[in-house]
Amino acid sequence: MSDRGKLEDSSRLLKAAIFDYGGVMSFSPLWRVQILAEAMEVPQDVFSKIIFGSTGENAINPWHEAECGRQALDSNFAKKMQERLTPYGAKFDLEVFVHWVAEAINEPDPEMVRVVNDLRENNYPVALLTNAVREFRPVIEKTIPIFELFDVIIDSSEVGMRKPDKGIYDLTAQRLGVPNLTCVMVDDLEINVNGAREAGMYGILFQDSKRTVLEIRECFDMVDFTTQEI
Repeated sequence: MSDRGKLEDSSRLLKAAIFDYGGVMSFSPLWRVQILAEAMEVPQDVFSKIIFGSTGENAINPWHEAECGRQALDSNFAKKMQERLTPYGAKFDLEVFVHWVAEAINEPDPEMVRVVNDLRENNYPVALLTNAVREFRPVIEKTIPIFELFDVIIDSSEVGMRKPDKGIYDLTAQRLGVPNLTCVMVDDLEINVNGAREAGMYGILFQDSKRTVLEIRECFDMVDFTTQEI
């Protein structure tokens, strides 16, 4: 954790919390990548790198473009993905892929839902900040009641940028109506937590619900959300 992320700075007053969706508000969906890897006959580690890529790669990643709302999951997307898979002797199946995205069944993490509710009940604004393609939005809305839970919803496909780009953290804080320095960002990917820290936020890397909830409560100096008054 960077010095920026330490709570020892007594001058800092945390005012808002920001939560990722997959792997934080819902149980991690990463195991589902194996389904695609098997369907397209590519090792999972190779498939993840080819399809989902990594931030900073030289070539434009079609999946990243889809997460920024600039690329539909259509025949053009399939062509670009096939180009990435061809060197590995694999065939990209658009129908399987779209079904995997749009018909996914995720399970909400009840402990995380509870802590978000607790924050709101204690007058702390909360935001959902997720990298997602447009076709996945209905899955999110079926998994958790996002409009009831969150004051602000930032979907990368709607705002044209994605984590860990600094701009998306800036936008989230702006819509929450608070400075970056007063925000806590909770994410299960280290690269996104580091992005939040670079944007001046306090970052929490999600490892498990119990540990994460405890850290969130420490951030807001609240031992028991159900009884403590602010």
